[in-house]
Amino acid sequence: MSGGEILSTLLASEVRGDLLILFHKNPGLIDTVDGIARRIGRTTITVISDLRELLQLGLLKQKRIGASEVVFLDRARDREILESVANHLKTVQIGVAK
Repeated sequence: MSGGEILSTLLASEVRGDLLILFHKNPGLIDTVDGIARRIGRTTITVISDLRELLQLGLLKQKRIGASEVVFLDRARDREILESVANHLKTVQIGVAK
């Protein structure tokens, strides 16, 4: 997936933006889908598809702890994604400057 496609995926909805802000402000956060939804002031149903997209992208990971499924930020993948997006933006900026 190119940097532009990743950027489009990350910014596809307001909910995804809220999720990105939440996990970047709290990189050690480990919570259930219900808990994450509450933290951003949304219902579980409104965040589930956006969480799935971020899980599919690899930015977030999911695992079972006890009886609960929890979601957390994959910091290594986050760095890769940020680097890819930054490189894409540099390319776009160079193209605009010409």
